Amino acid sequence: MTFRSSVSLLCAGALAVALGLTSATLVAQPRSVPTPDWAQVEQETLRHFQAILRMDTANPPGNETQVVQYLADVLTKEGIAVQTFALEPNRANLVARVKGSGRRKPLLIMGHTDVVTVDAPKWTFPPFSATRDGGYVYGRGSLDDKPHVVAGDRKSTRLNSSHLG
Repeated sequence: MTFRSSVSLLCAGALAVALGLTSATLVAQPRSVPTPDWAQVEQETLRHFQAILRMDTANPPGNETQVVQYLADVLTKEGIAVQTFALEPNRANLVARVKGSGRRKPLLIMGHTDVVTVDAPKWTFPPFSATRDGGYVYGRGSLDDKPHVVAGDRKSTRLNSSHLG
């Protein structure tokens, strides 16, 4: 059994989220917003996606804290305040907030980083290798739900840097 995620679909999905939310904001409140360097956005998105896929967060036991720490570092470097909460030390949750102006309703972006266990010998590529091959990224979590986590991370940093809100 091999799970894979298309690099172009991941990047297109993250870009669609970024474009969709940015476009909606721009229509409602026109202002000059610099055009992103989409090649750089794609490269950053893929880098974060592969980094998170390489983290073994199979549940049980979970180990989501390693992803939470990674995302906390990324978001903090972008100037986004984060909080972490954990009932169990290795199963932390992260809350990040990009403060808006209050003129619009809030936007909630959610995702989970735990994945189901794997039978590694049945995989073409190691399940936590995030191997790129033939235009795909192979790895446990590449379809559920780590792409959404990365898209949320990238959207949050885009909103924060654009001051759209």
